[in-house]
Amino acid sequence: MRMADQKKILILGGTRHMIEIVKAVRRMGMSPIVVDDIIGAPAKGYADKSFSINIGDIEKLDKIIEEEKVNGVFSAFEGINAWHAIALCKKAGLPLFAANDQLGIMPDNEKFKEICKRFEVLIIERFEFTVEVEETTASAAWEFPALLKTI
Repeated sequence: MRMADQKKILILGGTRHMIEIVKAVRRMGMSPIVVDDIIGAPAKGYADKSFSINIGDIEKLDKIIEEEKVNGVFSAFEGINAWHAIALCKKAGLPLFAANDQLGIMPDNEKFKEICKRFEVLIIERFEFTVEVEETTASAAWEFPALLKTI
């Protein structure tokens, strides 16, 4: 494929978990461009090109899409970056990798787990517990590492 014909994908976010996305884009014969406001973000080192711009700056990102002749936008299927991707694709007239209702599932833990179970994706089961500690001994009461999510 000639360089001029190569499709370009703008990837929103340069965190470590986006490295595999960048590599997959390249394996599919496309050119990955990573945007993250953190200079030296890990995924930037694997991209063909990168920009240090805040992912919420839709105007600047739209300008990059136009100047770089970007064909598509990708974001992790989570958090605020996915919503920025929606706004950016709408502004730039590009198709989005997911529908709004799909993105709406992510913050709803129960819906998300239900879908994972339906497609036999392993999940961590929910459990509840109560910890009663005095304020002065709170730091001594936990063993680390600990991962908690409150609902």
